Amino acid sequence: MTLEKGTVSNLISATVLLVGWVLTMAGVYPDALPFGEQAAAPWLLAVGLFGFAGGITNWLAVKMLFDRVPLLYGSGVIPNRFEEIRATIKNLIMAHFFDEDYLRRFFKEAGSELFPGVDLRTQVTELLQSEEADKAIERQLDKLKDGAFGMMIRMAGTDILKLVVKEFLTGLNAELMPQLQGKVLGSLDPAAVRDQVDALLERKLQELTPETVKEMMEHVIREHLGWLIVWGNVFGGVIGFVSRAAASYWGLTQIP
Repeated sequence: MTLEKGTVSNLISATVLLVGWVLTMAGVYPDALPFGEQAAAPWLLAVGLFGFAGGITNWLAVKMLFDRVPLLYGSGVIPNRFEEIRATIKNLIMAHFFDEDYLRRFFKEAGSELFPGVDLRTQVTELLQSEEADKAIERQLDKLKDGAFGMMIRMAGTDILKLVVKEFLTGLNAELMPQLQGKVLGSLDPAAVRDQVDALLERKLQELTPETVKEMMEHVIREHLGWLIVWGNVFGGVIGFVSRAAASYWGLTQIP
């Protein structure tokens, strides 16, 4: 199991604190320690104490974000406020990615690039060359035999007319499909699209439980919050060092 950087920094501060305390306690007895260790004891104690205090306080603050801690009011912020977090996520997505003006510009500028890899003209051409298209054309020609064009169809023959119809539809498809695709994209209503996305997000977000929201937030930010603990140890240690230096300089025995 790999230790987190925050845990490592707390362990280092705790070790310095413990060493400083042991040396300080040993220094109570005359000649128990060499002079160098006696002189270092208060410095180690101050740096370790302040550093550990800063690190453990920040560790507790991080823990209180994600977990409920007994007797600590305000802990478990993320699980307790998960409904507000869900709503905030939805509002951010809708406001910044599905604004109506933006959607309108996007549909206008994207054109055929909105659906990359989808070539409707080619797909319709392939459909016209299929057996299903042959059968459909034959059925329609058979129906026309009973109408005003019946004589002409019987004289020309179904097979020949079928080829003519397919050729005509293929050419029409090649000429009009790009325009049709553009008109379809242009007819998209940004407001309707936005409403559909809003409903989809609402249904999806309703599936998020407090535990799910907590796991999402942990995955994104807990790694970075580890540095909060590290810097708590560092700045706490620096403050302890400065405190000890001030006490030594002015001869203050009341502070570590």
